[in-house]
Amino acid sequence: MELMSSMFIDVAIPNNNEEAFISFAKKIGTKELIFLYEKEEKKNFEKIKKLNTKEFLVFTAITRQQSKKYDYNFSTGSRNDFENKSTDYVYEIEKDTKKDNYHYRQSGLNQVLCALAKEKDITIAFSFNLLLTSKNKETVLGKMMQNARLCNKYKVKTIVASFARKPNELRNEKDLSSFGAVLGLKP
Repeated sequence: MELMSSMFIDVAIPNNNEEAFISFAKKIGTKELIFLYEKEEKKNFEKIKKLNTKEFLVFTAITRQQSKKYDYNFSTGSRNDFENKSTDYVYEIEKDTKKDNYHYRQSGLNQVLCALAKEKDITIAFSFNLLLTSKNKETVLGKMMQNARLCNKYKVKTIVASFARKPNELRNEKDLSSFGAVLGLKP
């Protein structure tokens, strides 16, 4: 399923609080959400069926495991994930705990991974929540800016989303567009 819509779609990581996310999303003008789950559970689908309406669309996604039951497959970006055809999105690759080299940052992305992402049609997702909750904001921002330059250079698809873990961490479309511009992403 291609993530193309006339509306802005944000990504949230719920913890049995899907209704609260939808309520807050409506307040800030978002009309579509992707709920990203870490475990495959039948109750996730049952909840989403009840929450999906004509006024507000809800999609499902799974991380760290591949499943055709979900609308999207997200990954945190190991080399195997870039080689896997069923990976749709890679997110929070800047979370890498390796210490930066003297001459370059360990941003989690390089030209080889960009070439694989382009070849396998994988989209790189930039997480506003990673920057929001990070203790070393300047380091994470630098890594994101480096990854944005790589994505632009190798013409890799990108998105910016909040990846909120609490409803009040959701951001509206203009905030996330501005964040993408700061990173250097092309619109």
